[in-house]
Amino acid sequence: MRGALAKVDDPEIRKPITELGMVKSVAINADSNVHIEIYLTTAGCPLRTEIIQRVTKAVADVPGVGAVSVDLDVMNDEQRTNLRKQLRGDSADPVIPFAQPGSLTRVYAVASGKGGVGKSSVTVNLAAAMAARGLSVGILDADIYGHSIPRMLGTDARPTQVEKMIMPPQAHGVKMISIAQFTKGNTPVVWRGPMLHRALQQFLADVFWGDLDVLLLDLPPGTGDIAISIAQLIPGPRSSS
Repeated sequence: MRGALAKVDDPEIRKPITELGMVKSVAINADSNVHIEIYLTTAGCPLRTEIIQRVTKAVADVPGVGAVSVDLDVMNDEQRTNLRKQLRGDSADPVIPFAQPGSLTRVYAVASGKGGVGKSSVTVNLAAAMAARGLSVGILDADIYGHSIPRMLGTDARPTQVEKMIMPPQAHGVKMISIAQFTKGNTPVVWRGPMLHRALQQFLADVFWGDLDVLLLDLPPGTGDIAISIAQLIPGPRSSS
């Protein structure tokens, strides 16, 4: 039975639930009915229904299994800490994985000196096309003032948080993070340089992007604070425009 559950990936983290410590218990009665308890990372997990469906299908496909029932529990603080350490290491301060020498992720900034020329459209279409080819792709909506990536990908999903680690929503096989996911409606953001820099730093370091092949950055028009911050946060030849 554990072998069947090992084929079930968490929809957000994209790793087997058995490796993530999400399987609380498995019980099989005399009639071959199976009862499984699964830990969620947070009580408000938006993908709880999908997790139940994946677990139920994987176990029901095992020959000889009768009825399958799944109950959900929530990880305690210690379990969440262990999960965060497993995924991100034991560093006290989050680091930007794409700025590390061993990073294999290709980072591309989609930029232009002018607004309204289709930067976001190019970013979204590139990301969806790459994901359709089997690449692991993420988009960071760096246009803090004119955020549009979630809307263009057709989703209003919000990130979930495990301790200080942010789990980015996905649409069309693309992970994404945007200030739009933290504001109400289409509320404009009025921030100056230091706050913009800190927001980008959090999006790069606190978000669990996983093993991306490509990260696309949708920049705002011009060569102001955000473009400068990106160059500082992800230096070197891996950042392209």
